[in-house]
Amino acid sequence: MIEGFQNPGLAIGAALCVVPLIIHLLNRQRHRPQRWAAMRFVLAAYKKTRRQVQLENLLLLLLRMLAVAALAFAIARPFASGDSPLAALREERRDLVLIIDGSASTGYREEVETVFERIVGRAAALIDELDESRGDRVRMVFAGETPRSYPMMGPGEAASILETLESPMDESMDLAAAIADVSAAISDDLAGGVSSAVDVRLLTDLQASSFAAATGRSPGATAASGEDDQAAQPLALAEELEILDTLEVRVVVEDLGTRTMRPDNLSVESIGILGEPPRAGVPFEVAVSIANHGDKDLLAERIALSISGERLPSQRVDISAQGTAEAIFTAEIPVAGHHALTASLEGDRLGVDDERSLVVLLPEPLEVLVVNGAPAERLDEDEVGFLLAVLEPPDDSLGGQGVSPFAVRVISPAELASSDAPIEDADVIVLANVPSVPASAAARMEARVAAGAGLFITVGDRMGDLDQWSENLQRDDDTGLLPAKLQRRVAAARRTTYYRVTSFDEDSPGLFYFTDEKRRPLLTEVPFYEFVAAIPAPGARVLASFDDSAGSPLLVERSYGSGKVLLWTSSIDPAWNRVPDSGKTFVPLVLELLQNLRSPDDGDRTVGVGDDVTVIVDEFPRDASLVRPSGGQQPIEGDAIERADQRWTLPALAGNLFNEVGVYEVRAQGALSEPIAVQLDNGESDLARATPAEVEAIHPALVVAELSPDGKTADAGLSQPRRGEIWRWLAMAALLFLVGESLFGAYIGRRRGATS
Repeated sequence: MIEGFQNPGLAIGAALCVVPLIIHLLNRQRHRPQRWAAMRFVLAAYKKTRRQVQLENLLLLLLRMLAVAALAFAIARPFASGDSPLAALREERRDLVLIIDGSASTGYREEVETVFERIVGRAAALIDELDESRGDRVRMVFAGETPRSYPMMGPGEAASILETLESPMDESMDLAAAIADVSAAISDDLAGGVSSAVDVRLLTDLQASSFAAATGRSPGATAASGEDDQAAQPLALAEELEILDTLEVRVVVEDLGTRTMRPDNLSVESIGILGEPPRAGVPFEVAVSIANHGDKDLLAERIALSISGERLPSQRVDISAQGTAEAIFTAEIPVAGHHALTASLEGDRLGVDDERSLVVLLPEPLEVLVVNGAPAERLDEDEVGFLLAVLEPPDDSLGGQGVSPFAVRVISPAELASSDAPIEDADVIVLANVPSVPASAAARMEARVAAGAGLFITVGDRMGDLDQWSENLQRDDDTGLLPAKLQRRVAAARRTTYYRVTSFDEDSPGLFYFTDEKRRPLLTEVPFYEFVAAIPAPGARVLASFDDSAGSPLLVERSYGSGKVLLWTSSIDPAWNRVPDSGKTFVPLVLELLQNLRSPDDGDRTVGVGDDVTVIVDEFPRDASLVRPSGGQQPIEGDAIERADQRWTLPALAGNLFNEVGVYEVRAQGALSEPIAVQLDNGESDLARATPAEVEAIHPALVVAELSPDGKTADAGLSQPRRGEIWRWLAMAALLFLVGESLFGAYIGRRRGATS
């Protein structure tokens, strides 16, 4: 029978049906019988018709009470389930939930229309089947990385919104998140007492990568998600489908993709820099990887590379079926700064993955301030002679480029005490065997390093009393610049013994070059004859250690504010070790240590769709705005924040601004534009499709429907109504009771008048 009410509080109004009975009883008590002579003739006649009159009055009273009760129940809106005896009287109102696959893969164009246009057309046809006068409603979920949900609305309003969906998003579809959104909405409706037939449809291209983790199929080597994410996805999807299953709701999956199980498609899979990081004015190599996702070998496919809009000569490559190929370009950028590299293919049926961009930073030369504590005429006797040979190479070194990533200025220890010493302009400061560090210079260096600069300290025989030397660089609480407390000078008998590096931190960027087994001896076999024993300060990292009995550190690193300090406990010249004599050791060691000592934080400029972006610029960004790849422009709200390194951080750019693949630009008055590259998830390029059996094997709540020639789904796929309302029938019954009471009352009145 009736299972419940949408407005249970109003069902109490059914008690008002006793009002006619009360009125009837009160009217009987109001009249007192008075006997008089002629009354016996009336009583005699009444006795003959009493039973008929009582029956007529009882029927009138019953009609009035039923009318009041039916009206009260109608207002309370009762509902019944499918197995109720009242099931035939249930309302036929439907709630249609459309999960529209808005992933980038649905942009695949087949003949005239794209798959996405076909999906939108099918959604419009389903909405047209609804009856707004009956109370049918539509909820739409635009499924991407994050589902975009529209609330329940009438079919007319839903059709208007559907017309605004012109193209898919440059995202992949998180099916579990979309199902979770639907199950939460249906649960909320049930909790609120809303009950109707629910028809959930997933309109999709059935891309295998959307179901791959749940079906156990690999989405392919080009998928961007990691194995851990893939392992977690099926569990999440199954859990959300289980919730729908407990609500007796199924998801009807309509396959609106191509009829080919693996459509042909080419994509730019990756773009990267080969070798050392690029520098301004120095040629560098760019590797572009192209993936063939189809089942046919492709020959002489053209690939091009553009740098900040300037196109390089294109190349042609052959790509085997479901394989990859690589094209190597040689590029040269004369100006330092951020630059966008864009690799592009000739257009195919899925255009969104035919381009991929990468933002590279060509840094300005590092400003290196070298304080030479022991200058000399001869190169091998000068404390920084070998160091300067690396930082300021002759034209025939460093691969013949004649370009150095460093801008070097050398001063004496006496100049370090001067207020004119360019400490604030330095990116890296080198203290090489400096006899003493004045307090004023130490304070300025502390401020500069805390703002993001690097400090490289090497020891030597000019340093004298180590405690006195450390006085201005180290406090009693170990909060000064020195990353270790200097103890004593340790020397080996040069002719018979020496020290070697026994271990080093292979995770340190400055020493990564030596992690290769062939290069390891270049660091671990070099003789060290003297060093200064040191005890690392709290928070410091020992990057390399000697093989002496105490395991004394050679290289100690500690962060200081936004910068870093490195302590090399031996000399930087050949006096205490043979490192400078070995170019294969000394050159990469100096280059890597100094370049990684000052690694400016510029924020990640190459991101995925929907990622947040932080932009750091050298000059104050006046009237900054963000320009989209399609040309749209919008101002960046908020104020830029000045950093300790005298640069500026723009207000955080939220991920919802970056929903389009391509190169964005941050523009400001009087400043160069700053590019941001947004890349597509590689998984969207593999258009291989899942089979209906694989999809249905995920969970019984998923039902793949076959479309008939007219584009409609078989009725067998529809979800059945959970509960239906019967209030209209009760309202009609109340009206019939009132009409019946009126007609019956009029009939009785006429008949009794005729017989009186």
